[in-house]
Order: sequence, then C-alpha cells, then structure tokens
Amino acid sequence: MMSDITLSGKFSVKSLYIALEAGGSSLFPSSFIWNVNVQPKISFFAWEATWGKALTLDLVQKRGWALANRCFMCLEKEENINHLLLHCSRTRALWDLLFALFGLSWVLPFSVRETLLSWNGYFLGKNRKKVWRAAPLHIFWTVWKERNRLAFKDESLSIQRLKHSFILTLWAEAKLFIDDCPLTIANFIDWLGSK
Repeated sequence: MMSDITLSGKFSVKSLYIALEAGGSSLFPSSFIWNVNVQPKISFFAWEATWGKALTLDLVQKRGWALANRCFMCLEKEENINHLLLHCSRTRALWDLLFALFGLSWVLPFSVRETLLSWNGYFLGKNRKKVWRAAPLHIFWTVWKERNRLAFKDESLSIQRLKHSFILTLWAEAKLFIDDCPLTIANFIDWLGSK
C-alpha cells in the first residue's frame, strides 16, 4: 500500500517520488539547489545534472544514436555528467581555483549528487557561505556553457577564458544577494580568501 511509505500514513507526491527513486533513498540536495542564490536557469541545470539527465554524450548513445563518446573539454575520457562537471582535467582547473580562493584543500566525491550533499560551508561566515554555496552551481553552468560552445561551434578551449567566465559570473551573482559585496573583482577575490 502506498500509505505505508510515510510515517504519518498519509500519501504525498514526495513519498511516492522517494519510493520510486532507485534504492528509495531520500537523500537529494533539492533545498541546496533551489534555495541557493542563483538564477533559476542555473538551478534547473543543476537539478538535471544531479539526476543525471543533462544530455551528455553517454545519454545520447543510450537513446540509440551511434556516435563516438569523447569529452569535448579534455578530449581524453568518455563524457558523462560526473566526468564533465567534476573529474575532467579541464573542469578540475575551476575546482582548484575555487579551493585556492577560499584557502582550502578538498577531495571531490564521485558524483554531482554526493558533491552537493557534502557542500555545506559551516566553516565560513554568513556572506562568504552564500558565495560558497552558489559556487558549485556556477562551476556546473560555466562548464556546461563551455562544453556546448566547443560541441556546436567547433572552437578551442581556453582555460583562462573558462576561469575568467566563472569568476565574473560568480561575482556578478554575489553582488545581487550580498549587500556589502566588494565592488571590484580584485577586492572580491581578496574577500573570498579572507578569514
């Protein structure tokens, strides 16, 4: 009986969703994705990526298309969402930049979901924590836009442009939800690293 899947005995869409999910795990970073201070299109992409539904080459192949699967960013490994957004050597440059800005050492979990579930920022002050919580979603969005530019416009990858795009996007968004956000990008970078 469906009512058996909730403690209260009442049916809810959420309880059905949890029951139908593979393994029945209720661990999903939805509050992190939707409550963080980012544009809805970025949150929506993070939602798709966390569910493994962003249309990477591995999913295109699963839909029956016969094509080679090679990551557009690194040109070394097969493309899937976890590789593209977390473990690709080119994407790793953004993660390394983020960790350096905050003065941290970090090991990324295997999946997008695990990464977001472990991303709390309890060690930061209120405003820097807002930026910290928004940062992974901005990395995902920056990488996805660059991946699509490489895939559809047949251009070459510039790590410097990728880093620049990430920092500018993160700073522009931070200015929207932090009242006393630094007014220059240089001050923003210094502020991120302050204790």
